[in-house]
Amino acid sequence: MPLVSAIIPAYNGASRYLDQAIGSVLAQTCQDVELIVVDDASTDETARLVLQFSRARYFKRPENGGQAAARNDGARLAAGTYLAFLDQDDMWAPSFIEETLASLQAQPEAALVHCDGHQVNERDEPLHYDAAMKQGRTITQLLRGDHDVATSGSLFRKTCFDAVGGYDDSLAVWEDIDLAIRLYQRFPLLHLPKPLYRHRLYARNVSRDIPSERALTARRLFLEKYEPACPPGSAAARALQSDWSAYYSDLGKLHAAEGRFADARCALWLALRNQPRNVKALLRLFRFCLMQALPARTAP
Repeated sequence: MPLVSAIIPAYNGASRYLDQAIGSVLAQTCQDVELIVVDDASTDETARLVLQFSRARYFKRPENGGQAAARNDGARLAAGTYLAFLDQDDMWAPSFIEETLASLQAQPEAALVHCDGHQVNERDEPLHYDAAMKQGRTITQLLRGDHDVATSGSLFRKTCFDAVGGYDDSLAVWEDIDLAIRLYQRFPLLHLPKPLYRHRLYARNVSRDIPSERALTARRLFLEKYEPACPPGSAAARALQSDWSAYYSDLGKLHAAEGRFADARCALWLALRNQPRNVKALLRLFRFCLMQALPARTAP
């Protein structure tokens, strides 16, 4: 029986660095590791790529369900005492499992250990250091005790992961934050201040700057889920208002991109109602109002 199960959820990974992610698992200094690749109904050559690696266990989902569902499938297949999830375009340092495992084994009451990392570009060139303890006024930070638990930078104790039900696969985004909150509510979390993983960022473009409806729906579900944990007048309630303001500001941006300017204005007013000092929402609202006012002024 392996000590650690390394799980990679993959979707059309043949052209998205999946081979490098697999390679970083196989290159670990700790070799008591099983590798499970969960193919989330890819339409490319992901299966062919994975099957080239004899140590990889390959499982294909019948339909696409998102990363959370794929990770949960991997956890159900896992035989290890510990779980480590690696996104298909991220990579581990060779000592990632060895060092995180030593930390977690030393404190048997802890649910997970998470480490620092580096953000890199498509060419694996470092962009900046990503410290895994972050102080902030957002509800996501307060409810996790400032633990910014990156999926690819964490090692989980499987009994604790199972005790909280794994990932919430109804969330298209922030499912990792949700899991960290539920674990933090019941168990200690550990931080290892060493950069032991690399998270790949892609070139930004206009379409990526506009949030998708699917992502915004998941954010709304997340905020609604944790609203009861924020008593009126508390720091958590103020943080929740800030997060709602950011949500409505991004919703306004999406509506504007779709040409739904009345809906955009309504969303931005809600952003300012939750946080009057949301400068980004205020500027967006001013710009949209100006855009609609200009044609009337220039008409003959």
